[in-house]
Amino acid sequence: MKTTVHEATREEGGRILDLWNAFTDHLSEFNDRYRAREGADDHWLSYFENQVVDSQYSTVLIAENESSEPVGVLEIRIVGEHPIFQLDRHAEIQGVFVREEARGEGVGEALLEAAAEWMRQDPRNVEFYRVDVIEGDEVAKQAFKEIGLDPVKQTYESRV
Repeated sequence: MKTTVHEATREEGGRILDLWNAFTDHLSEFNDRYRAREGADDHWLSYFENQVVDSQYSTVLIAENESSEPVGVLEIRIVGEHPIFQLDRHAEIQGVFVREEARGEGVGEALLEAAAEWMRQDPRNVEFYRVDVIEGDEVAKQAFKEIGLDPVKQTYESRV
């Protein structure tokens, strides 16, 4: 499958919502708290339009197939350097999702390559990035390993 990746524009917010909803459905298979809450679409569109579009330090990338249909999405935020640890300027990929019918076709890799190129550009100058994988999603863990990402930490949580 031929895949093209580009930065999302304000006008594409609605196209992205369908992908994010599919992503939340996927995540909620592993943890019900990741199901989209009431009003999530409007909240996300507002966030996207006001904090992501035209930002130097965050973006959303869309992967499209040869028919210009969106088949994948990725959101990046630049974090910066850690004040104590020897962690250089870095970014966090807040979410990466590929439609099931497009998996195994290089879409995720194309998104990550485009993300890395965006992160290398001035003024971002990122040294590395991180991606979280929800507990239980062994397919995603394996896919990231196959692309060349290394596991470096596990996150634990507790209700208070």
